[in-house]
Amino acid sequence: MKKGVKIVIVLLILLGVAFLVGRRVLKPKEEVEVTQLPLATGISVEKGDLFITESLVGTIEASEQYALASKVSGEVLEIYAENGAELKKGDKIARLDNQKQIDAAKYTLEQAEAQAKAASDARNRLASLQASGDISTQDFEAADAQAKAAEAQVKAAKLNYDTQVEFATITAPADGVLQNSILVKDAMIPQGTQIASLMGKGKQQLVFSATEELMKNLSLGQEVKVEKGQEQYIGSITEISGVMNAQTGLFNVKANLENSALPEGSRVKLTVTKDSRTGVNLLPLSVIYYDNGSPYVYLLEKGEGENGTIKKQFIELGLQGEEKVEILSGLSEKDLVVSSWNNEMYDGAKVRLNSSETEASSDEKTTGETDSSTGAVSSAATETGKEG
Repeated sequence: MKKGVKIVIVLLILLGVAFLVGRRVLKPKEEVEVTQLPLATGISVEKGDLFITESLVGTIEASEQYALASKVSGEVLEIYAENGAELKKGDKIARLDNQKQIDAAKYTLEQAEAQAKAASDARNRLASLQASGDISTQDFEAADAQAKAAEAQVKAAKLNYDTQVEFATITAPADGVLQNSILVKDAMIPQGTQIASLMGKGKQQLVFSATEELMKNLSLGQEVKVEKGQEQYIGSITEISGVMNAQTGLFNVKANLENSALPEGSRVKLTVTKDSRTGVNLLPLSVIYYDNGSPYVYLLEKGEGENGTIKKQFIELGLQGEEKVEILSGLSEKDLVVSSWNNEMYDGAKVRLNSSETEASSDEKTTGETDSSTGAVSSAATETGKEG
């Protein structure tokens, strides 16, 4: 009996073990979770132009500016033009009362004419006497010299008279706009007083100041862009001072403006290029990293299928703008630079290549069609607020 119980117990134990083993063997396998590689996008260096600009503040002036001063003393009798009037060369501006000076000049002229007539008559009489031998040649030459001197006095007196008449009327020396006139009818104007100014109607002039560093990159004829409100103008540098302004520590620069009609003395924003590169290799600054001050990028090296490897590549930089930088060495046109980045990427990391981006880059390299204009970057420096 006891032996039978033992056999039953052993059988039950064997059945239990068999059940557990069978359950484990027949249990479905759990799915293995597969982590996808990070997706990386690559870009190539592009050929283009890079411009580094600086914004300044300048002042508008007339290229031709005339200071009008009274050449005689006198009372203002007539005013023909007011401030803001557009004048042609020779147009009357005002007339002064210098009748006393005119009368005095006229009297001097009449006196000189009378003396010249008397001297001329005396010479004519002596000429006939010389011909008959009644006087010496020396006496005739003396009379002739006196007559010629009298004629010169007449010319001088006539010039003075005409000048006094001319000075009575103030006229425009050129085409322009009358400004800063102080003329008041019946007022007394002393000789030499500046009564107004005339702004020439030719090209306007822009005056601004530049630092010594900026001066090194400016040249005569260089383009200057000017903004006033919504209006934009183009000018060219005409004068660069080599002497520093002792008060500001800056250098004065002048430029002519084309087709502008800005108010004289108005302040404008201007932009000048202080450095540039044309037809160079460019990359966005966002893909550049630094290791102890040395710049580098991450390259995409294609592997099997859509997979690839990231490689750290040191490069040499040139001119740097606000968005793009010149690449001097370390990259070729065939290289793909990682333009997307995340924490799963590192030097030597496996990644999936963005096939659309890679194919597009490959097509561009194959055809060789790159638009240089797309690489043009205008990097405006922070406005300094320097004033001309």
